[in-house]
Amino acid sequence: MENGIDYLNSLGLHKVKPGLDRINKLLHSLGDPQEKVPGIIIAGTNGKGSVASTIASILSAQGYNVGLYTSPHLISITERIKINGAQITEPNLSSILLELKEVCEKSQIEPSYFEIVTACAFVYFARRNVDFNVLEVGMGGRWDATNVITPLVSVITNISKDHTEYLGETIEQIAAEKACIIKPRVPVITGATTEALEVIKQRAKEEASPLLLYGRDFLIKGNNPDDFDYEGINFYLKNLRSNLKSSYQLKNIAFAIAAIESLETNHNITTSKQCIRDGISNIHWEGRFEIIREEPPLILDGAHNPGAAKSLVESISEKYPDTLFTFLIAMLDDKGHLEFLKEICSIADKLIITKVPSERTAETQQLLTLAKEHIDNVEVIEDYRSAYSTVLNSNKPSCITGSLYLIGAIKNLRQNP
Repeated sequence: MENGIDYLNSLGLHKVKPGLDRINKLLHSLGDPQEKVPGIIIAGTNGKGSVASTIASILSAQGYNVGLYTSPHLISITERIKINGAQITEPNLSSILLELKEVCEKSQIEPSYFEIVTACAFVYFARRNVDFNVLEVGMGGRWDATNVITPLVSVITNISKDHTEYLGETIEQIAAEKACIIKPRVPVITGATTEALEVIKQRAKEEASPLLLYGRDFLIKGNNPDDFDYEGINFYLKNLRSNLKSSYQLKNIAFAIAAIESLETNHNITTSKQCIRDGISNIHWEGRFEIIREEPPLILDGAHNPGAAKSLVESISEKYPDTLFTFLIAMLDDKGHLEFLKEICSIADKLIITKVPSERTAETQQLLTLAKEHIDNVEVIEDYRSAYSTVLNSNKPSCITGSLYLIGAIKNLRQNP
């Protein structure tokens, strides 16, 4: 029997096809599964996967069956589609993919990789009768395949420069793309600021969508993931604890709790305070400030743009004050390399540059040239396996970052030495 995952891979992981016509046609041919389950959608430059995972964790703790769709995956494509934390099995995934292939061929649809996986998630969740779909936008918002639903609540975490070749060169242009997940009269939650916030405010006004702002309508008090408070319009939760061990995740947790608050306020979907506590203390979200060695610390973090690098540096500085780190980095070729490196080098004792195991990897010599503007102690080790071994053997405080694809490769290496 043909393997559906082979079909998926034949579509090309990184091929971007803007537009919603293909996904809408495909889903309509499948009976519109995206309309059978209430949805929550999360966009933003950074943190959207963390927010999605936190919302799903809280709702699961309450006893709901929750579908979670995120991207990209670290090791296996099955990571992208989960129900109550359990990944779709490869046989289930392959079977649905083959169904979708047949529909596409019959209807003469030429979908992208992301569109097919998204459609697969909608089909799987509908057939499993989940109570909610929690969907992370892949890129942007306007033309993203997840943006075919009318959600119960929308979240836009923040806006900074990323994917500029598709979303625009300015913050306003990028914000306009992401703001397209705002639907008529659907509440929207955001932590965006300055010019990005103005764009989102305007879109929310046009759609008559209630707007909840971080710092005005809800916020986190404290910067310790082991002890912080949430204050919202109706909820006030003290002495919370999260297993996401970085201060930059606290704002993401705030977005998630605000979304839960919105579900209760607008849809009478009640979640107990204890289930909120249980949910945020049991979030499963790998590769984001993941501490894989305590002493000396070794951290895996998927930061891959300047905004995420800034948050990572702040979290390291708070958790390990006055400590310089060795950073092992690799990046994709379409990221803000210079600004990223500038942030990382501010707390770096040494930089090791390697390659992402992807055809989109940034060239090491290019990164080396840029890094030397900010740090003298820098080394290139082309093979990420050798680079990782060097980091381990150095036995110094270290962080591996720059790309989720590098994080996935390192996690796979640790599982299969």
